[in-house]
Amino acid sequence: MEIVWLNMKSPNCKLPDPATLYEYITDGRIPGYIQKAGDLLVAGEAKSCIDHLNKTNVKNVESPWGWIIAATAHCQLGNFKTAIEVATRGLQYTGENSYLLDCLGVAHAGLGDSSNAKIFFQKAGKKNPKNVNSIVNLVNIHLLCHEIELAFAALAHGLEDNPDAIEIRHLYIQLHPVWVLSIENERIRLRVRTPLDQQFVKDCYANESFMNNYNRYLSNSFRQSKSQQKARHSDRLIVYKNKSIQWIIEKIDPLNAGEIQYTPIGLASLAEIHWVHRRAEILIGFPNATKFNGTRIPLTAMLMILDFAFNKIGFNKLTSVVYAENSYAQRSTLALGFKQEGFLKNHLFDQKLNRWISIYQNSMLIEEFGENAQLVNFSKRLLGYELHLNQSSLFHKLKNF
Repeated sequence: MEIVWLNMKSPNCKLPDPATLYEYITDGRIPGYIQKAGDLLVAGEAKSCIDHLNKTNVKNVESPWGWIIAATAHCQLGNFKTAIEVATRGLQYTGENSYLLDCLGVAHAGLGDSSNAKIFFQKAGKKNPKNVNSIVNLVNIHLLCHEIELAFAALAHGLEDNPDAIEIRHLYIQLHPVWVLSIENERIRLRVRTPLDQQFVKDCYANESFMNNYNRYLSNSFRQSKSQQKARHSDRLIVYKNKSIQWIIEKIDPLNAGEIQYTPIGLASLAEIHWVHRRAEILIGFPNATKFNGTRIPLTAMLMILDFAFNKIGFNKLTSVVYAENSYAQRSTLALGFKQEGFLKNHLFDQKLNRWISIYQNSMLIEEFGENAQLVNFSKRLLGYELHLNQSSLFHKLKNF
């Protein structure tokens, strides 16, 4: 059987999965009419499932599975009040049941009652710490209420009992505070963009020369919407919502009396993040690139991103797409240790130039990063320390949780 989801814009609540529920039947038996109802539900026939249960003459009210299937079906149909009635009645017959409590949480969430939804999801998790559904649902309700710390705490607690639960692990990484911490050395700082950066980002996106190398295929309307995104430095939902993160690259200049001036000079991103494959695309660019020729600032920024991506997060692979006409960028990418995986001839069409564009596809694997002696030399000179692969990344820690 497949997992059954409740299609709701917000919150994104997951309904109990009959296939998983049946695994926990201790006596090895389940009433045949309930089994058939569950099959109908998994087949997407929620109404037929309810009709089948209602038409059954002899019902086993002591079995929790019938109540769970019925409550789940009503939730799928949007009959949230009925789902609450069914689940509540089921609890009267079966006693505290984690999956019925989970259904109650989903139903209350469907009615917009986040307070009661949280209560029932918490009860479900307490009754059965192995009920991953209830943990994920509780996290989603916290996120809906913008309770980031509570959501992260629920994930951390859930990992203690479910260290192999992929869904919990991936959410834990997405909401980790490491994403919004600034990365800096004596020369430059990379920080998550804020509303105060809107004009700088807008100017970058309006710079055709810059965008032709950074990302020329953002349409003008999309560039406008992206530049106006209200990303907040403290917003831990940036990666969770966008599957990407964008930094402002700033040059650090010391002033009098020990003060420091931060001047925006470029953009950097990890985009197209895939959690299962532990992969992301790296983008970096400077609107006034010629100004930094010979300064090693672009190289320093790239080293800082590689360190973050491989050593802090634990990505397995970073990819870099370079337009074929930018031969300097391709040489620099390869010199840094990326390997060319492909050359796609006439792969994209540039409407403004009315011609086809070819692209290079490059990548760096985590083991290649760890074995790259050149990166060690570069980092020692530019970062002040030797860039080696370490075992402290989030993915590595979760593997040994």
